[in-house]
Amino acid sequence: MDVRELAARIDHTNLNPDATIRDIERLCEEAKQHGFRAVVVNPIWVPYVVRLLRGTEVRICAAINFPIGGSSTLAKVVEIRNLKAMGCDDVDFMVNVGYLKSGMLEEFRRDVEEQVRAADGMVTKAILETAVLTEDETVLAARICEEAGVDYVKNSTGWGKGGPATVEVIRLLRRSVSPKVRVKASGGIRDAKTALALIEAGADLIGTSRGVEIVKGMESQEKGGGY
Repeated sequence: MDVRELAARIDHTNLNPDATIRDIERLCEEAKQHGFRAVVVNPIWVPYVVRLLRGTEVRICAAINFPIGGSSTLAKVVEIRNLKAMGCDDVDFMVNVGYLKSGMLEEFRRDVEEQVRAADGMVTKAILETAVLTEDETVLAARICEEAGVDYVKNSTGWGKGGPATVEVIRLLRRSVSPKVRVKASGGIRDAKTALALIEAGADLIGTSRGVEIVKGMESQEKGGGY
């Protein structure tokens, strides 16, 4: 895999609560410059990102119910419909982990199903927050999400208890779903070596705020004969 192929798998992210419009402008410029797959922002920035990326191939992704995972289904459905109307391509949504850990599986399933239905063609990525789940809970959550129609399962928000992406958890997610569902790795991915190891383990996408450092590091290694 060369640097261009890696960049095309990166969702370039800024979900910091104190991000400014200047930070979002920089994020979009970097995505255009390096050929990243998408930018991922909080919903308030979507109208600006739509304007900044008009005419480019960079996808627009918003993260919702992030990072706590405690919003009502109705609140999420309304927000997803609004994001679609504004021009979003993807939505990364935090599942309601409390339902899962309480054994409220039908509530968990309906919550995911309603969000997928609201997305109405947008790419959906369900964030499982695997660091707070047992292995059995991770497998169960991933399978329910597949049955509910999600496009991707994702390991972590990268915030709080979310924990970093590891080769082990990405392999587990890959084994837990069929080939029609893809896997996104997120959390603590700061260099090309880590990103490539996660892709080797089964990740289709890399979510990171360090996209620029990753591709520049890979470019340097390629020039030096590494990787």
